[in-house]
Amino acid sequence: MAGIKRVDDTPVHKALREALANRFVNADYYGRQGVVIVKERDKISFSNPGNFRIEIDAARSGGISNPRNAVTLKFFNLIDIGERSGSGIPGIFSVWKGQGFCEPKIVESFEPERIKLQLDFKKTAIKIVDKNRRKKR
Repeated sequence: MAGIKRVDDTPVHKALREALANRFVNADYYGRQGVVIVKERDKISFSNPGNFRIEIDAARSGGISNPRNAVTLKFFNLIDIGERSGSGIPGIFSVWKGQGFCEPKIVESFEPERIKLQLDFKKTAIKIVDKNRRKKR
């Protein structure tokens, strides 16, 4: 930190902050369990009680915002994290793709209702073409 400004901030840091804020903004605090963050060597998962209030595909596409806890969203807005534009989840997917990481996984479960976002730090497999094996004409 340099005063109130972040120094050496990367897109991955921003995506992780967005994922964390998203959990608190969309958690159903009357549901079972709380917000749970589990960090493992090659992945981090964020989960919260509640269900998606919009279709998962719509959340991935962006442009739709329906936060469960609008006041909590306002708190995050005051410290420049998140906005009510529906760009959080698409932004996370975009950063992960740009870094070459495996695609994030969103899992919605029921009984109890929970949403889980899993972010793998493993790189996706890239098909390597051997230039020496090309057919000669």
